[in-house]
Amino acid sequence: MARATTTVLCLVLPLLATLLATASAQTDTAQAPSPLPDTQLYPPPTPPPESSVYIPPPTSSPPPPPVASSLPPPSPPPPASSPPPPSPPPPVSSPPPPPPSPPPASNWTPVANVNDPTIQQVAQFAVRIYALSTKELRMQLQSVVSGETQPYDGGYNYRLVITVTGGKKTQYDAFVWGILGTTSWKLWSLTPHAI
Repeated sequence: MARATTTVLCLVLPLLATLLATASAQTDTAQAPSPLPDTQLYPPPTPPPESSVYIPPPTSSPPPPPVASSLPPPSPPPPASSPPPPSPPPPVSSPPPPPPSPPPASNWTPVANVNDPTIQQVAQFAVRIYALSTKELRMQLQSVVSGETQPYDGGYNYRLVITVTGGKKTQYDAFVWGILGTTSWKLWSLTPHAI
């Protein structure tokens, strides 16, 4: 290890001495005045290198091999002379579905007890929906006079004759469909009762 250090010092010391001597000679020597004011006798000195770090020149290496791709090759662009594809026609709006119509009248069973809570709730539903849709908010159910039921579309149709207060008439025919225990209910119609 000591021998390697000695060898490096032997090589570096003379180089340093030469550099110092050159730098000292450049600073001690004054430039002689020029005989002519606009001419120079000597070319300007070159500046010393900024770094004494050795940078090796780039070596040529073969280019990397192409990377294999699993993508299909790009499709060629369409010829410039072909016309663009036609745009699809605008969607045709279908008319709204017709309003639901009451189901056919068959298999009706008379209501045995018009005071049954289920029948009272059906009548109350018919009056409230009708009052909200016609803005007759004072209209209220007074009683159920008679009624019939019919199984239909997973639920029941109810055809009731009811008496109301606050309406234009006192008796109405209510036609309602619904499934007990759910919120699936429809008021088919509520019309004045024909006497």
